[in-house]
Amino acid sequence: MKKGSFLSLSLTRIFMFLLLSSSYFTFISDNDSFKRIYIIAAMIIYIVNHFIQFSTEKISVRLLSFSIDFILSAGFGFLFIKEESLIYLIFFGVIATSIFLVMQHKKILVLFSVIFFIIWILISYEKYIFTQTFSIGDNILNFMFVVFCAIVGSLIRNLINARETISTQFTQLNDSHEELRKAHQQLSEYSKQVEDLTVIQERNRIAREIHDTVGHNMTALLVQIQLAKELLKIDVPKGEEVLDVCEKLTRNSLEEIRLSVRTLRDEKSEQLSFVPSLRSMLSNFSTASGLETNLNIVGDPKLISSSLQPTIKRVIQESLTNAKRHGLATFYKVTIQISQNNVSMEIFDNGQGTKNVVPSFGLINMKERIQEHGGEIHFEGKVGEGFYINISIPLKQLQWSSTEVKR
Repeated sequence: MKKGSFLSLSLTRIFMFLLLSSSYFTFISDNDSFKRIYIIAAMIIYIVNHFIQFSTEKISVRLLSFSIDFILSAGFGFLFIKEESLIYLIFFGVIATSIFLVMQHKKILVLFSVIFFIIWILISYEKYIFTQTFSIGDNILNFMFVVFCAIVGSLIRNLINARETISTQFTQLNDSHEELRKAHQQLSEYSKQVEDLTVIQERNRIAREIHDTVGHNMTALLVQIQLAKELLKIDVPKGEEVLDVCEKLTRNSLEEIRLSVRTLRDEKSEQLSFVPSLRSMLSNFSTASGLETNLNIVGDPKLISSSLQPTIKRVIQESLTNAKRHGLATFYKVTIQISQNNVSMEIFDNGQGTKNVVPSFGLINMKERIQEHGGEIHFEGKVGEGFYINISIPLKQLQWSSTEVKR
């Protein structure tokens, strides 16, 4: 309960006790000092009890103070039993509101209700004995007033509990929202870090590949040139044959460099969105190598997270390079199907194919990339019919398998 509302309720309660108590002064004579002292003492005790009840959380202390209020109110009923007054029932109404407001134990509430009912019956019986009158209407009206006050106290308590629950839930919701915001921020940072690491790993891989492939060709080319120099002195035709081999090695090395280094020149494509960057990559590769490329996308590409997009691009790049370099393919096709739960890819090239697929460095690198996202990848080659790659990556959950099941 707000402090302003509580203060108003507290002042109203004190005022009611003082007003009701002072009203009994009209029923006493000048020489009836006992009743006068009782009224004054009751007013003081009511005020003291009020502050005790609302300043402590101890149930035992509250029970004692409420019991004293009950006794004082019953005392007004018995002391002024000869007068035609039912004011004491209004005392019980105020007390009932307080009890049902601060007490939540049902047994205690039932106990006070039973005690009040007994007191009301006894006072009504005594009044009938002394006055030979009993107003059923007035008694029922005042009795219902007490019941109404008890209901009001209970409703106020429920309202306070509901407001406290809402306040707690609102605080928890704000805390959850803040934690979610921080988690989203961290996730964005992690996604960016993963993407940066993916680019760095890819560049390192290409650097190693250039060293292994082009370096090997350059070593062989150097040996052939030295051999050609010697043969040209003693056998010109054979020397020319060696020079033809050197030319072939040079062209192959030049093609290796063009296909590998092109991946490093992706500053422009990195600025494009996912689909345009794929189209640009395939188009540039097709122009450089003469390989006809085809891209089909089914579904909404926006469902693919930013952390997964670089992986898909690198896998396509690797499969492109393998299709041209090892398969000598002239046609390449990739189909990407996107759903709410997963991304599936089918890659095909019409290269030489192979009977038994032995994963090379490139294929192993592709497999590791896909498995990092909980996906699966399968390779299948057919001699003279090309090479197939099937990929499935979950979007909402990660799942790893210790064994691979062939489709």
